[in-house]
Amino acid sequence: MKIEPVIVTLKNNITVTIRAAVKADAEAVLEAGWRYLEESPYLITTVNEFNFTKQQEQAWIRSLNEKENSLLIVAVYNTKIIGSLNLSGEARSKVYHNATLGIALRKDWQNIGLGTALLQTALNWAQQKAILKNIWLNVHATNERAIALYKKMGFKEAGFQQNYIKEADGSFTDNKLMGLALQ
Repeated sequence: MKIEPVIVTLKNNITVTIRAAVKADAEAVLEAGWRYLEESPYLITTVNEFNFTKQQEQAWIRSLNEKENSLLIVAVYNTKIIGSLNLSGEARSKVYHNATLGIALRKDWQNIGLGTALLQTALNWAQQKAILKNIWLNVHATNERAIALYKKMGFKEAGFQQNYIKEADGSFTDNKLMGLALQ
């Protein structure tokens, strides 16, 4: 098992389980992915681009579980996946100590400590493994809540890409690069 399950009580006094995703979660991870895309304007994948099969999702879960510098965790409440976080570690030896972070939460589960719990679980895992030295992420420059969470967890701004994201209405948003150096 990649990590031991973590039981967390959120600010709304609801208890959830954070655990490693397994191949059997493929359909539930896909379902959660659809919900994330429907509920959030801050994801760069569009609904039309999210067309993974169960087999592709199983392969992705397996690949993250097999790599010692990668992790995929899910937050579960009443058998439903309500949030997920992945650390995708680099494959090449010169950058193997880096991973890119992706996190998504169902809208009803935001602002109650779930994002913090997922991030803390992933950071604890990374520090215990002692393989990763840096975690990087990209975030819409307008996503103030996410940026506040990342800063609270120790991430620092590392740069930005102007007009990087083209929104559905044709406007553009900057992409902010943030990183965390692990001790």
